[in-house]
Amino acid sequence: METVRAELEPTSVPEWDAEDEVAGTLAEDSPVSVSDESARAILSEIAVSLPRMLEWTQLVDYIQKTKTVANFPIPADIDHYDYYATEVPLTLIIPQGQQLVRLRLTLDLDAKNSKSDPVVAYDLFPSTHIDVNTLLKGEASLDAAEGLQFALVAAGVPQPVAGITKCLGLKFKMPFQWTSRSATVQSSGRMSNPVTWLITDDAIQGGFTAALIIRTPKRKLVDVSAALYGELRRKYLGVFAKTQFKTFKSQTYRFG
Repeated sequence: METVRAELEPTSVPEWDAEDEVAGTLAEDSPVSVSDESARAILSEIAVSLPRMLEWTQLVDYIQKTKTVANFPIPADIDHYDYYATEVPLTLIIPQGQQLVRLRLTLDLDAKNSKSDPVVAYDLFPSTHIDVNTLLKGEASLDAAEGLQFALVAAGVPQPVAGITKCLGLKFKMPFQWTSRSATVQSSGRMSNPVTWLITDDAIQGGFTAALIIRTPKRKLVDVSAALYGELRRKYLGVFAKTQFKTFKSQTYRFG
């Protein structure tokens, strides 16, 4: 597939800055934005390539002609809608020492002359993916006698009576596990427009491919505008420096 290199420019993404501020408050390690001059120098070394044209398949025609039994059931509304499958592969080359920590791809879908019945993403991949990370696990001891003593004293029971609970020897052990939930891919979900993917794991270092099925009113041309936002980080002298960027202009495709 023929690609075209995207032109990037520095930007600021307020919601990402807010997330960094909260995370930095907790970890005492908030990243600092680089100057525009430094950002432009860094971005000149990045290569982000988008496809020059999108390849697409009219799903209903394809399934009917090939008699394919696919995982895509033919909807009942095919007299009113066309369904197209397409994908948007991104190729990323990041300079040494920089780490890409966020990447957001947004696709705006527009069916020409069909404002009352807009085009939507009937389905998309990857969809939202949640990782559950174990932060700490082990075994906790609970001395029921000590707990009972505190409860009795707090309730006004005389100290000597409460003190006999220490002789009971009631102790329990139970496993515990602290976990955190982090989304490595957040998507806008089915039947959405615009369609977005936010990727926040190491898998984006070498590239990312978004796939979707588009539903559009019958026999309408579809325009797809692709825009990218991202954030790079580099640790220097114990401080994380961040560079946020976006594509200078959207890459636009047409099919149908």
